[in-house]
Amino acid sequence: MSKHFFLSALIISSIVIPTTFTRAQTGPELLLRPWQKDERVQTQGDFHLFNEGSTKNSDDFRLTMYDTSGRVRLMPEQRAQPTLGWNYTDFNTSGDPNLPSHLIDTSIGFGMGVADWSGWQAGVTVGIGYAGAGAFDDANAWYGMGDFLIGKKFGKEESLGFGLDFDGNRTYMPDVPIPGFLYTKRIYPQVLVGLGFPVTTIEYKPMDDLRLFALFYFPDDYEVRVDYTVVRNIGIFADWNYRREAFHSDEIKNTVDRIIYQTHLVELGVKWSPIEAANLIVAGGYAFNQEFNVGFDTRDQDRIAKPSDEPYLRLGFEVRF
Repeated sequence: MSKHFFLSALIISSIVIPTTFTRAQTGPELLLRPWQKDERVQTQGDFHLFNEGSTKNSDDFRLTMYDTSGRVRLMPEQRAQPTLGWNYTDFNTSGDPNLPSHLIDTSIGFGMGVADWSGWQAGVTVGIGYAGAGAFDDANAWYGMGDFLIGKKFGKEESLGFGLDFDGNRTYMPDVPIPGFLYTKRIYPQVLVGLGFPVTTIEYKPMDDLRLFALFYFPDDYEVRVDYTVVRNIGIFADWNYRREAFHSDEIKNTVDRIIYQTHLVELGVKWSPIEAANLIVAGGYAFNQEFNVGFDTRDQDRIAKPSDEPYLRLGFEVRF
């Protein structure tokens, strides 16, 4: 997925962010995603298999995507909570001569708390990644990442946070550190809101087994999700989100430009928890407005391929221990 600074402002919060927006574990998510007691490892993965489609140059276009990410608490007994995270995204395409057959984005990051002043907690993350076509032989495909985060919890469910995020492979303004803030508060027993920049969120739980969540990230990213627990270890969900990825390629004349993939995804799925520490996910969805473009970022890009709207199957897992 495109790297987001959507939570840099949030150090402490009870908002639970859907898995779709937390695949990456090498940026601010290293410090912001909550741990369960005694957990040391979190890992997850997704495999998308798209129906055979078409582009302007091909009547036999195929696309598969694989994502996996995770993080490890290196010394959970330490107050600083040093954490190592990784992320791997793999696109395979065939049929369109304008597109590389193999696109990967992989990164590794490290984060830890660095200070605590009267309840204001600060943390930093650093990381390095590679996003390119094929093997690790494109010098322009290497990129750096880093975050500085500070926040405070004022009540049981009220917090304020600030942050500065740099991500050299962000699909929007990758060359600029982006500042942000987020104020979260439960305004009603069923409603939790997060107001800020570049992200705004709202969570509504009309009953214990039903959860509705919406997120908007400036300038145009979003996710809307509904989760319902059918029985203790089986849940169903519906999700609608916007996904973007960027990759360098030696075939592009301008070395600062990248291949940028973007699509809207809507899906229905089932989540099964065979044991408390693991979830298995099966979902069927529909991808529409798919595009492969070339440009520095999404503000200025040229079309190279537009795959047809197609259904897809997603298989996923989540493991914690």
